[in-house]
Amino acid sequence: MPARKPALKAVETDDARRDADGPYLPQNPCFKPTGDVDPAALADDLLAHLGTIQEARSQFPFANPILLLALELSRRVHDGELSNSGLEQLVQYLSAETFEDRATRLGRFIGTTEPEENRQSIRAAIVGLSEPRGAEELGNSSAERVRFELFKARLEAEHFGIVLTAHPTFGLSDTLLQGLADLAIGRDETGAALGEAARERILALARSHEHAPDLPLTLDKEHALSLKAIVNIRTAIREVYEIALDVARELYPDRWREITPRLITVASWVGYDLDGRSDISWANTFHKRLIVIAGQLAHYLEVIRDLTAQASSGPSRLTETLELMESRVALAHQQVTDEIAAFADPGLTDPADQDPLKAISKRMYHGLTMRLPDATSLMELAERAAERAEDPDLVLRLSVLRAELANFGLSMAHTHVRINAAQVHNAIRKAVGLVTDPQDERYRISYLRKMDELLRGVSPAQINFGSILAERTSAKQLFMVVAQMLKYGDRTAPVRFLIAECESAFTALTALYFAKLFGVQDKIDISPLFETERALEAGSRVIEQLLENEHYRAYVAQRGRLCVQTGYSDAGRYLGQTVAGASIERLRLRLIKVMERQGLTDVQLVIFDTHGESIGRGCHPKSFKQRLSYVDTARERFEIAEAGLSFKQETSFQGGDGYLNFINPIGAQAAVTRIVEHALSPPEPVDDPFYDEAHYIREFFSTVKEFQVGLMNDRDYGALLTTLGANLLFSSGSRPTKRQFEEPQDIERADASKLRAIPHNAILMQLGLVANSISGLGAAIAKDPEHFRNLYGASPRMRQLLGIADYGMSISNPMAMKAYVDSLDPGTWITLAGGDMSAADAEILTNVAHFLDESGLHTRQIRIFRRLFEDHLLLKRAAADIDAAHGLNAGEKPFGAPKIGRTRDHLVLLHAIRVALILTLYRRAMRIPHFSSRHTVTRDQLIAHIMHLDIPRVAEILEEIFPEDETTVHAEAFGEPVDYQSDDSQSYHFENEMIFRPMRGTYRLVQRISTAVGHCAGFFG
Repeated sequence: MPARKPALKAVETDDARRDADGPYLPQNPCFKPTGDVDPAALADDLLAHLGTIQEARSQFPFANPILLLALELSRRVHDGELSNSGLEQLVQYLSAETFEDRATRLGRFIGTTEPEENRQSIRAAIVGLSEPRGAEELGNSSAERVRFELFKARLEAEHFGIVLTAHPTFGLSDTLLQGLADLAIGRDETGAALGEAARERILALARSHEHAPDLPLTLDKEHALSLKAIVNIRTAIREVYEIALDVARELYPDRWREITPRLITVASWVGYDLDGRSDISWANTFHKRLIVIAGQLAHYLEVIRDLTAQASSGPSRLTETLELMESRVALAHQQVTDEIAAFADPGLTDPADQDPLKAISKRMYHGLTMRLPDATSLMELAERAAERAEDPDLVLRLSVLRAELANFGLSMAHTHVRINAAQVHNAIRKAVGLVTDPQDERYRISYLRKMDELLRGVSPAQINFGSILAERTSAKQLFMVVAQMLKYGDRTAPVRFLIAECESAFTALTALYFAKLFGVQDKIDISPLFETERALEAGSRVIEQLLENEHYRAYVAQRGRLCVQTGYSDAGRYLGQTVAGASIERLRLRLIKVMERQGLTDVQLVIFDTHGESIGRGCHPKSFKQRLSYVDTARERFEIAEAGLSFKQETSFQGGDGYLNFINPIGAQAAVTRIVEHALSPPEPVDDPFYDEAHYIREFFSTVKEFQVGLMNDRDYGALLTTLGANLLFSSGSRPTKRQFEEPQDIERADASKLRAIPHNAILMQLGLVANSISGLGAAIAKDPEHFRNLYGASPRMRQLLGIADYGMSISNPMAMKAYVDSLDPGTWITLAGGDMSAADAEILTNVAHFLDESGLHTRQIRIFRRLFEDHLLLKRAAADIDAAHGLNAGEKPFGAPKIGRTRDHLVLLHAIRVALILTLYRRAMRIPHFSSRHTVTRDQLIAHIMHLDIPRVAEILEEIFPEDETTVHAEAFGEPVDYQSDDSQSYHFENEMIFRPMRGTYRLVQRISTAVGHCAGFFG
């Protein structure tokens, strides 16, 4: 047994902190401190008790160990054996322990983080680009090296794109997020290796700080954190350029300076994603773009000044060139900095007061000729400086700067904006007479013809910031914002225009029309998103229809690239994640065939896959290498090479979970190294029966899809997700986490599709069974177990796809889900009421049973649980069969292998604690006093909300109805004798102290357990 950590005093909260220079010993202000406990000993005791229960389960199969442990905990709290404060310390202990385990697993996931090893790996990958991949690639001068032009083309191609998004996975404070990254990498932000003392400092933070996000979670905060990650990515890419140019200098010493490497790009849509958001104004978007430009200009100023200092002893013409660069960058930086302040004004978009916008607009327009429109002039100056430099090291550094200017332009990251198809359709509705869905067969051809006519006759329109202010349609407004970005910002790099829910060629053609209307078609890449079942099936036909349109084909030829986005979130939510992975791969393979048929070998195919860091969003849990190859498969890469196509893969790193890979500089270097290793490795032939058994594969995944679609369409599944739902979770981002009904009474209309993908995944994980990653596979395997066993053993791709389910099984526990469901069972409460207890306690339990009986929640949820549990059993049996058939060792066991070690025990304990807390909340709800009908809410309504864990809103209402501190009226001061005191004038100190505040504290613990469960899994949702 490892040495036990010191007992925790209590968790830090914003409401109660000790002095910064002393130990943190605060407590939850909702709980009374009752002395310290030894949480490690308490955890051991509870796990021992759990072991006893589990041993007895063979004789009592109807017993649920997690529910029984929860009841034991509830009893201890009720009987005073364990205080709320002690329970809080236990939760904090488990949060810290799982935090440490998560860091260990994350470190293994990312691979080697030794900087020199990673530099050598990058170097080897760059050298590999000089090696021939066929006889026709041999250079004239060497049998071991390709001709210079081919090497140059390979280095100057964009092979991979990193995209940062603001998806709501910001589950930790910035302090703990940084600590988690540093602990995983084993180095701090300066790059220094973590010694024992430094590790202990991070673990001390994990023990003393509440595991929760910083509040409020604003878009500005998310944007600032994304920029921190981007700075580290930019530094890592800069190092790649330095290595690439050094290799080129060694291999092609006479011509290496002709090369301007690109290789990897970084982009962001943080602040630019308007799909499903109404809280981001056009000025917010423009403001974020200015910040990104200012950050890059500041970086260039620092680099140029450093180069000037190094060149001070060189030719005067060199320093003159560098000083000219500096002056131009400094002027541009000053302009942008002033504009950032103006666009930060929230009143700038107020139509009632247009003067502020007019003022900044006129100022920007009149100064247009003084601006840096793009990086071209700076690249020319960097080249001129390199020609004048005599120091070889200085020449290399100037060449790196030129590469940065070519890739990044004047911005820290490329820009991705996103909108949905409905917004695009609404903007064109009047122009084409759109009265139905664009795919409506009665009108589809006529809509396309009208769109064709518009494209043929469109002329660019002149717009300004006032045009944006006056525009009412989101799509046209966004195109105008992009036009102004390119006019006043940076035209070096194109802007990606992503269209969500795109299922028809009409949508993309409409986007092209608006691009032409606002004069940005030469700098914007339209990218339809294929994510729904219909879109994944029809996506290749949509692209083929677009390429058969003369306007779109000419546009693609002009841009030199065809951009497509695929998504793992809604696809995984509706189809199941393994089905999503297989379906997206089929779409990608079909797109390759479309490009071949269309003869587009001179056009780059760009596929942007939006998947996150969780298995519910298509992230392979085994390693960073597997994360990449799961999406960008070996089969696809080989077929692209065989077809002679140019290809760029892009993937997203989403929110706080995604930024974990990059907020430590050494971690960013390691992640970029894995990307370089993957993207630059030569494609190889793939011999995998997965691709030869199309009939079986389609039938297999159709069975999984049928199961998942059936779940999503089942209102009882909606009830399972939304009864406790997002109320289990901390808010994890500025984007709303749910599209959900407002009142618990509407549970009859519960619809799982109203939840967004991330909270959908997160809720399933919190309930103990990640259904969208594992469910349906049992039924699919059971149709032909022998065939499946043989294919699983022979197919690396099949095993890779089911690696999602493998990990999903390891973090799932059906008994946890059943414990949550059974906490809503009236029978559970009536049975408890029959135990040995006082009449008052029995009455409380009986009242809970009556409330739950009327709600009908348990009846609906237990039916879904039975369905999920049956499939889980089938999958578990299949895992045992595979183990027996293939003789797998402990490290290879499929479906449920204990990949998370001791964390699995902690996960079970966390579920039990949270069920106990929920039971406590339900009991406490029965103690709410009755109150008069003059209030706009009834006691029963408040209790119904408590059953759904809507505690903050209930507590706020109760504290208003039963105020603790009333203004005192001294009746005797009014001149007449008095001995009467009104009930309404009495203080409700008891109710607040014994009911309402403890409810708040208990609920806060429920949420904190959700963070610890996230640590166990390694992701938010």
